[in-house]
Amino acid sequence: MSDVDPDRDLVARAQAELPYGVRAYNELVRRYTPVVYQRAFGILRSPEDAEEATQDVFLSVFRSIRGYRPDRPFSHWLSVVTLNCCRMILRRRAQEQRKQDAIEAEPVEPAPVAPGDPALRRTVNGLLDSLDPGTRIPLIMRFVEGRTYAEIAAELDLSESAAKMRVSRGAKRLRELYDDKRAEAERRLDEEKSDG
Repeated sequence: MSDVDPDRDLVARAQAELPYGVRAYNELVRRYTPVVYQRAFGILRSPEDAEEATQDVFLSVFRSIRGYRPDRPFSHWLSVVTLNCCRMILRRRAQEQRKQDAIEAEPVEPAPVAPGDPALRRTVNGLLDSLDPGTRIPLIMRFVEGRTYAEIAAELDLSESAAKMRVSRGAKRLRELYDDKRAEAERRLDEEKSDG
């Protein structure tokens, strides 16, 4: 496998052209918009927020690409920029409203559900939304994006053992929330049966 960054020449052209020429920059935007959007959506779980993050990412690239140094692949640098933009949106979102609403608003089916069940998927997504970003992002990186602990550690600027700990604690917390929600739904179902 070659260590040569496939984007090196294009990035160098963009650095030379900007801010007055945008041909190479526009090519980078075209090439990476789907990747950035998918990553942002995986973290933010909202099409509108993912679209906003994608725009923020490429605005940030436009402003700071001259400072990019090719000691790592451009795609890695872009991934870090994407993560930072998503963190900003999550911070703003947390100030506007607390995620606990998602837990209370989404009922859980008390019966066992198959892994591909849409009800389970909705429930887990709601529970993920309720977690703070520091817990949620490592979980998504590991279990949704399939990243290794080494990749998570590098991107979040942690040691590999700290990345493992965050994922482990996050998974434990997610399981606790799921068990609580399921028990609550079963209690409600029992109450409805006894009232009926």
